[in-house]
Amino acid sequence: MTKHVFFDLDNTLTPSKSLILPEHAPILKKLCERADVTVVSGHGAQDIKKHLRPELEGLYHILGQNGNRAETRDGKVLWNRSLSKEQKDAILAFVAKARKQLNLKVRDENDIVEDRDSQIAFSLIGHHEDHDKKDAFDPGGKKRIALLKDMAADVKALEKTRVEVRIGGTTNLDFFEFGKNKGYNVPAFIEKMGWKREDSVYVGDALFPGGNDETVIGKIPTHAVADYRETYSYIEQLLPTLNS
Repeated sequence: MTKHVFFDLDNTLTPSKSLILPEHAPILKKLCERADVTVVSGHGAQDIKKHLRPELEGLYHILGQNGNRAETRDGKVLWNRSLSKEQKDAILAFVAKARKQLNLKVRDENDIVEDRDSQIAFSLIGHHEDHDKKDAFDPGGKKRIALLKDMAADVKALEKTRVEVRIGGTTNLDFFEFGKNKGYNVPAFIEKMGWKREDSVYVGDALFPGGNDETVIGKIPTHAVADYRETYSYIEQLLPTLNS
């Protein structure tokens, strides 16, 4: 029986960089009352809480910054892996080179890089760009996967400073401590909580090759969704199978 449900955030529980839709909040609340819910995202804890609205706060656990900051639903911090100055400098140099190679015009130069302490998030066109434009920019992550292939030597150079880069959200590249991706942090959280992997499931929109959810495959059961609409259809199918 499924007892522990892990969710990606952007385009899985909510539209990218947006609040949960009002009609979806009661469905997620009902799931939180019947199972352990954990949100696994490149966002920090405060952003996750904001996107899921105050009425749901305290009902779910948080694995922020791809799981590099872990908080239980009562606010207890289990771990936080801050990036060093050397690592952040290497990431910013990579971003500068990538932007030069891409040569994309952006609306707001101050909206491209977010330092989230345990992770740096680089949006190729802007974190708060128009939602429709973001959704249409790189569906399936093909542009970002191609960029990382073109910059393979630079990706290897990042690894020397113990930094990993993965595509995230709809327009992002996420940078964090090497090896400490979702596929590492989700099982680590399960072990810390004393749960069983076979009682868990991970739901995400980026379980495809190169996606930031891909690393969870093989670690616990997974369920792929195309977007947040499919997520809530899945939850509604799951609810009757859970103990009330």
